[in-house]
Amino acid sequence: MSKYDDLFDETAPDDSVFTDKGALDPLAEPDEIMARDEQERELATILNGIKEGYLPPTVSIYGPPGTGKTLTARRICQAFATRHEELAAEYVNLKECRTLFSAANEIHLELTGERKKSYVGLDGVFEGIWIALEDYPEYTVLILDEIDQIQHDANYDPNEFFYRLLRGEGKLKRGITLSAWLVSNQIIDVDLRLDSRVESAMSDESVFFGPYGKAKLTALLAPRLEQAFKSGVLSDQVSEYGIQQAANYWGDARKALSLFRNAGELANERSLEEITRSCFDECIETTDKEAVLEKLTTLPKNHHAILLCLSGLRNVETGIIEQPVSTADIKQALDESSLAKLKLSNRAVHSVLTDLETMGLIETWIESRGRGGRVKQHKTTFEPEWVHDALERRARSTETDGA
Repeated sequence: MSKYDDLFDETAPDDSVFTDKGALDPLAEPDEIMARDEQERELATILNGIKEGYLPPTVSIYGPPGTGKTLTARRICQAFATRHEELAAEYVNLKECRTLFSAANEIHLELTGERKKSYVGLDGVFEGIWIALEDYPEYTVLILDEIDQIQHDANYDPNEFFYRLLRGEGKLKRGITLSAWLVSNQIIDVDLRLDSRVESAMSDESVFFGPYGKAKLTALLAPRLEQAFKSGVLSDQVSEYGIQQAANYWGDARKALSLFRNAGELANERSLEEITRSCFDECIETTDKEAVLEKLTTLPKNHHAILLCLSGLRNVETGIIEQPVSTADIKQALDESSLAKLKLSNRAVHSVLTDLETMGLIETWIESRGRGGRVKQHKTTFEPEWVHDALERRARSTETDGA
C-alpha cells in the first residue's frame, strides 16, 4: 500500500448524508422548468407573433442572477422552433467577450463555426453574420446572454454594435428578420447608455424575472432535494428553514442549491446523522459572499469605479473602511483618483448609484444636516472589502483569459 491508499481511505465519504450530490449541481439543467409560468407565457406570446408576420427587433430579458432567465429563454425558443420551421433560434454567451469586436465574432462563430480575423473590423464580422443568416428560416431569434458585457472599448462603443445589429445595411439589404433577445442581470438601456438612434430601433418588449420567493423555491428544490439526500437526514422543518433563508438572502436558485450542498457537506464533516439549522446558519455567510462576488465581477467599469470610491475611505487609526459616503464625496474621490479618466459627469454618477441601489448592492438615504441642508448618503449592503476581492478575482480571470 502507498500513502495514497491511506489518503483515499481517509477522505472517502463515510455514512454520507448524500445519495446523489450531483442533484444539487447549480449548473445542471432540470428536466422541466418550474415556477416560471408567467414568463414562459409572455415569451410564447412574443414568438407567436410570427403568425401575424411580426417579431420585435429586441426583447429585454432581465432580472437578478439565478432566476431562470437563460434557461427559460433557451427552452421556449427551442421548443417553438421544433414546431415551426419558419423560425430558428441561436444562443450566444458574451460573458468572456472583452471587446465589441469579440462579441460580434462570438455571434459569427455560433452561426458559421468560424471566427473572423481582426483586420476585417466590426463591419466585416457583421457582413459575415448577414451572409450566414441568408440561409436561415424567415425568422431568427438570437439570444445574447450576459449582454451587460457589451461595453465601450478602444475602438467601438455599444451604440455602434447595436446599430449594426439592428439596422445594419447588410441586414436590411437582405431582408433578414432578426429578433435579438438581450439577457441581462441589469436594466439594459440604463447600463449601456444607448443613444437615441439605437433606442428608436429597439422595441419595448421586456420580460422581468424576479427573485424566487419561498413558495417558488420550494417547488424548484423539492425534487432535487429528494434525489440528493438520504431518507431521514433532512427533516421537513430544517428543509423549510434552509429554503426560507435562501429566499430571504438571494432568491437565487443556484445559490439555494449551493447552500443545501454546503450544509450537507458540513454535516458530513462533523459526522452528523442529520442536517441541522446550524449547518445552514454557518454556510450562509460563505454562500452569501460568493453570490455577491459573482454579481460584482460582472458589473461594468463605471459601476466598479463608483463602488471603489464608496469603499476606499479608511480610518487612519483602525484601517476600517468608513461608510456611509455622500454623493459629493464619491464624485470628489472619483475626480481625484486615476478613475478620473472615465470622465463621469454628475448625472452619470447619480445614474450608476441608482443602478447599484436597484440591484440591491447599496443602500441610499437622505440625511438632514439642519442649516447644512440635506445630503444623500450611500453604503454597501455587503462587506465593503468584498469590492476589492471582486476586482482581484476579475483581474485574475482576465489574466487567465489572455494567457
